[in-house]
Amino acid sequence: MTKRKTTVLLLIAAFIIVAAMIFAVWYFIPKTFLNRLDASEVTSISVFDGNTGKEFIIEDVGEIKQIIGSIQKVRMKRDNISAGYSGYGFRMRFMGKNEKEIDSFIINSPDTIRDDPFFYRCDGSLCFDYLNELEEIYAG
Repeated sequence: MTKRKTTVLLLIAAFIIVAAMIFAVWYFIPKTFLNRLDASEVTSISVFDGNTGKEFIIEDVGEIKQIIGSIQKVRMKRDNISAGYSGYGFRMRFMGKNEKEIDSFIINSPDTIRDDPFFYRCDGSLCFDYLNELEEIYAG
């Protein structure tokens, strides 16, 4: 093998190793949802329950603050690829002024958020039960 081919192969191998290391670091860094969002920017939260088919809108400032605060305090870790999965718990849409969507994702359970293309897991401290209570109030 010539010296030029060896150099090219070494550069390609080094690039692949560096790219894999960057991906591994990115993949394992915990994510915080809504981390740059101030609750006062949210005018409403649209919630659709994929289990019951009921939709309700949360406009109470205190409830919005509680939901956002509960999500912001939890650090999530990527768990699995979400491609190919259907069905979900609560589809959440955070709306701002002029009904502009600020953010959206799915809370599947007390410890799982789905934000395609990944599922994210935490220690089980999401506001899932609180959303169930609010659904009883707003959607009957």
